[in-house]
Amino acid sequence: MTQYVKTYSCPNCGALASGRGHLCHPRTDGLPFNCEFCGKSVDDSRHVCTPMLEKMEYTCRKCGRLAIYDSLLCDPTPIDGD
Repeated sequence: MTQYVKTYSCPNCGALASGRGHLCHPRTDGLPFNCEFCGKSVDDSRHVCTPMLEKMEYTCRKCGRLAIYDSLLCDPTPIDGD
């Protein structure tokens, strides 16, 4: 069975976001969810765990939040590796 990602328009930037929204403006429905990195069931849309911290690649220019994928932020920019 194919599962489709539910999308909605982010109120911050107007872009389509995943079912849980952007980390800049997360949705609270659909909680709890299982973290794909640590496997725990979490009640916080902005959950961060140690395995995630090691993979952070983007920061949001609007709110400063960090993310692994650019699609999770409203205004992503790569984190400099310098």
